[in-house]
Amino acid sequence: MATRARDDEGFGLVEMIIAMLLLAIIAVALIPPLWNSILQSSTQSASATATRELNALIEEGRDVHTCAKLNEITTTTTYYTGTPREFVVRVPVGVTYACTQTTAVAVTLEAVRDGGILATVQAKIFVP
Repeated sequence: MATRARDDEGFGLVEMIIAMLLLAIIAVALIPPLWNSILQSSTQSASATATRELNALIEEGRDVHTCAKLNEITTTTTYYTGTPREFVVRVPVGVTYACTQTTAVAVTLEAVRDGGILATVQAKIFVP
């Protein structure tokens, strides 16, 4: 029977354990950036959804052209109730507007979630 040379043996158990330990350290080092990117993606998704809803409300106001509709879109409303995407649309604190016929009414709306502002939209809506 032929004997094998020492360098012909391949990986031993110790080398495999060291390689697995190094891979585990690298994997643990990658977890925080991965988690941060997941959280950032979630925040950006909520912000995009809120912006779409705000723009849709402004377009509703522009389509109807009445003070009653402006009053309706500027009331505080909750969207996606009971889901992780839940947010509230409201007129910002301290902002007021007066709706009269034949004027362009400046409307400001903001979407708020957990006390933080996701999106703000400002528009002028003409009421004939």
